[in-house]
Amino acid sequence: MLRKFIIAVVVAAVLLGLGIFAGHYYWTHRYDQLIIATAQKYKLDPALVKSVIYEESYFNPQARSAQNAVGLMQVTPITAQQWIDSTHTENLSEALKTITKEYKNRRPLKLEEALRDPAINLHIGCWYLQNLLTRYRGNRDALAVALAAYNAGPTNVERWVDDIELAKLSRDEFISRIEFPVTRNYVQKIIERYNHYNSKGGIG
Repeated sequence: MLRKFIIAVVVAAVLLGLGIFAGHYYWTHRYDQLIIATAQKYKLDPALVKSVIYEESYFNPQARSAQNAVGLMQVTPITAQQWIDSTHTENLSEALKTITKEYKNRRPLKLEEALRDPAINLHIGCWYLQNLLTRYRGNRDALAVALAAYNAGPTNVERWVDDIELAKLSRDEFISRIEFPVTRNYVQKIIERYNHYNSKGGIG
């Protein structure tokens, strides 16, 4: 009797473990194909984009921060408006039509509702990340600087280090200059996860 009970407990534990693993795998991989497609459109490494999403929202499209950042890549209304302006359209509905034909016949979306759509959020987040990488590409470590700017804003980055000095700093030197502990930790975690994904061959 005791043996049957032990076997039952072991089986239940194994099944529970498999269920947890399956749930975790699904949650962390369900947007992989969308991430790959959108990242490639903006000439970004999908592993980098996924690393940002992991840290920003842990793959929750409904995530919302105290700073009103929304969705997978925690896009703010200010960033969304910058993206709309970049499309040379008059409003969000018109801007969305530049992403894909799918949005041409959709009902108009309010901004926060649009940012909770994984596809829209990824497009705007990737657009912004690519812009930051381009902005800081002349530096020794554009990635660390762009990630810091993504989290804390370009104004803070340029307050911590002037342009001339920024171009000369190594990754570790720049990270040590980040005045916000949260941002410093954010940059380090994303780079670590990015390296981890690449060590495994990426996300595809």
